[in-house]
Amino acid sequence: MAEITLRRIAIFGAPIGLGTLAAIHPMAPEDNLAVWNLIHALQIPLAAMLGIGTLLLLRSITGPAARAARMAVVPWVAFFAAYDGVAGLATGSLTGYGNAHPEAADTVVAAATAMVESPFLGAVLPLAAVAFATVVFGGAAIALRGSGVSPYPAAAVAVGGLVWTLVHPLIGAPAMLVFLMGAAAVELTGHGTTSSRAVGVAAIGGVPEGRS
Repeated sequence: MAEITLRRIAIFGAPIGLGTLAAIHPMAPEDNLAVWNLIHALQIPLAAMLGIGTLLLLRSITGPAARAARMAVVPWVAFFAAYDGVAGLATGSLTGYGNAHPEAADTVVAAATAMVESPFLGAVLPLAAVAFATVVFGGAAIALRGSGVSPYPAAAVAVGGLVWTLVHPLIGAPAMLVFLMGAAAVELTGHGTTSSRAVGVAAIGGVPEGRS
């Protein structure tokens, strides 16, 4: 019972938390600096929890897509935290400094612009995060579909996770709602453990393809 509770906290809690943060996400730190900093601090552990929840949906599924998704979770969290969490907190710090020192406004703007225009921070890190997100959530969807999950919940996991990674300040809340509905359909129907095909094959003494 405790194991199920902890598993469902990860699977359901992460999209609920991230969706809530996305719903209150200011478009710029100047809009609400305290909320901006809080969101970018909390997103890092919640993103890690979202990755863990995705792994739990795949807990008994084998095959290339499931293995790829598992391997990509850590780099996805790392790159996402680096480009969004760290950059967001740095931007918040610069904004706070600029508010406290109006005479340094030009320097603060120049520093913020340099971060955005940096090839590494502005291009390499976000592209890597999106690439690994595609492997994590796309691979999870393919693996779930192969295990007997219907296409709609599998697609919801892929679309929700990838869209949130791409544009969470804009449509992150509905993206996490989509992910949550897909994850709930998988978890609550038991499709994350065995498929109907696997049960049928096991009943006659066979081993279903793609499982061990």
